[in-house]
Amino acid sequence: MKKLFILLLKFFTPLLVVLMIYAWVDPFKVIWHYDNFYEQSNTLSPPLDKDYVSTTNYDNLYKDEHYDSFIFGNSRSIFYETAIWKKYLPANSKPYHFDASAETMYGIYKKVQYIDRKNEKMNNVLLVLDHLILERDKSLDGHLFAISPQLTGYNNIANFHLQFLRATLSYEFLPIYIEHKVTGKLEPYMTETALRPITYQYDKYTNEMRHIADEKRIADGTFYTPDVMKVFHKREAVQKCSPVVIKKNQKEMLSEIARIFKKQGTKYKIIINPLYDQQKLNVADLAYLKKLFGSETVFDFSGINSITEDYRNYYENSHYRPHVATAIMSEIYSK
Repeated sequence: MKKLFILLLKFFTPLLVVLMIYAWVDPFKVIWHYDNFYEQSNTLSPPLDKDYVSTTNYDNLYKDEHYDSFIFGNSRSIFYETAIWKKYLPANSKPYHFDASAETMYGIYKKVQYIDRKNEKMNNVLLVLDHLILERDKSLDGHLFAISPQLTGYNNIANFHLQFLRATLSYEFLPIYIEHKVTGKLEPYMTETALRPITYQYDKYTNEMRHIADEKRIADGTFYTPDVMKVFHKREAVQKCSPVVIKKNQKEMLSEIARIFKKQGTKYKIIINPLYDQQKLNVADLAYLKKLFGSETVFDFSGINSITEDYRNYYENSHYRPHVATAIMSEIYSK
């Protein structure tokens, strides 16, 4: 018995040490409770899983804040500022950004279900989509894109924490993170794999990020440097379309979203992102969305148009700027 105990001790001690390090460090903020997931701007932080941040921050606040209006989408949707959106909503509406990095159709579907199952209101919704979201009918791999366990009824909790455990203990992350925490140093190599500068302002009550620093640099004429301009590749003049991405699984999820919206009496608008790649959403996909949700609710800004032609409407070749989102809201609500 003594030998068996010693053998088990030798086997489990390293595992317990590893788990203790993971829980103690918790750099990705997925173990303990946090009132605010993001530090102040002009600091360094490990990149966080925005799906988990959005969901857990909502869990922390919804009983007190009584949210009734939601913006769903990937990181492109964060530029639809709630203060401007509220101008088009009934008085006293309480909006919340429920976005995720590299969001999936599956992720949006689970978020809509999650709110509905809590018997919370969805009076108003902005659904900000593109062909990349629509084609993803499953959660993505990787600790920065893992879907929140709350959204799945905790069915994925073991795999969720396994991904973060691997990321925390990786050679590319843990030594750099500890060095930064112990010494306070901000060496260039630290931002290559482990840390990211926080250049935005974050409001936890709306889960909204505002890129104030980038907008200031654009106003000063110092943002579009030669290095930044390298990402704005030349596009072909001929209009190209994305492949059909709304298939069986996507149709089931979209139909369930439409059913919940109908049950709740949700007033919604669906926006197809104006991506810099200028791919037009496939005509079959667009037709399906209009048939399911109503043609008067779907607004397609994809493809070659005045927005996508001008690089100054973008921070890089993926994210368009807040003034574009503001113009889109003005257009769709005027109609």
